[in-house]
Amino acid sequence: MSQYQQLLLLAQDAELTSPAARRATALARATGAGLHVLGLFEPHGLGHWQQEKDTDRHIAEQFGQFRDRLLEQVGAIGLDNTCASGQAVVCDDPLKDVLACLGERRPDMVISDLHKVSPLARAFGTPFDKQLMQASQVPVHVVPDGAAALPKVILAAIDTSLPEQGADFNQRIIRQAMAMALQCDARLHLLCAYDISPLFVADSNAASDWVEELVAALREPYDALADLYGVAPECRHFVQGAPVAVIREQVLDLAVDVVVMGIVQPKGLGKLLGDTTERIVNSALCSVLAVNRTP
Repeated sequence: MSQYQQLLLLAQDAELTSPAARRATALARATGAGLHVLGLFEPHGLGHWQQEKDTDRHIAEQFGQFRDRLLEQVGAIGLDNTCASGQAVVCDDPLKDVLACLGERRPDMVISDLHKVSPLARAFGTPFDKQLMQASQVPVHVVPDGAAALPKVILAAIDTSLPEQGADFNQRIIRQAMAMALQCDARLHLLCAYDISPLFVADSNAASDWVEELVAALREPYDALADLYGVAPECRHFVQGAPVAVIREQVLDLAVDVVVMGIVQPKGLGKLLGDTTERIVNSALCSVLAVNRTP
């Protein structure tokens, strides 16, 4: 039985030729899942229309063309043994529209294109992909330009330094990664990056025993999870270093197509820098499947 029953694609282009559209269509074909396309229409060229009635008429005409073309393209997808459906909404409050669709459709995954935003803009604003990842209880799959239709290498990034409830969170991340790997016949790797900052080790000689104990305490649950889910020894990566840097390095070294990661609410300086998942998303090195901590 397919791991995926229903996929939701967010589309800002009625032609459905974007990387996310290609990924969503390929996943639906590979898994037999239903595909629903939510077209997010944004009016354009309104500066030439001064009177309100002219503006409203112009928006209605644009929206009608967008909706008709979107539904035509959805009908042309031609999925076997499953169905594709579509709807279009005027993008006044896209997050509200998407969350309403999630409540109605209850998909297994939301698939969206990456809209890259500068670090400065992210620091002083809240980009749509960040809002969606933090608000959605459904895993959000963000796909950048250049992504293959189907992934061949998937990396699950977990954090064994999390408190007790983190064990369930890590398992949820791994299960999402395994589901995608099984459906796409992809290779699954498991990564845990741990960072022991020298700021906390004033005397490295005196602290060596303490550091070894800490690393062992982090390694034990990692090995247990890798054993539990049958991760091949050559696909296990327990690496010291800052998580963002380690993940980026592994993505390049392993030719990773998708990183499956958790979403947590950043605190303190993290609010400015963005949490690890958001920073990996914005790097656009590969696709990201973001799993919310609250199921």
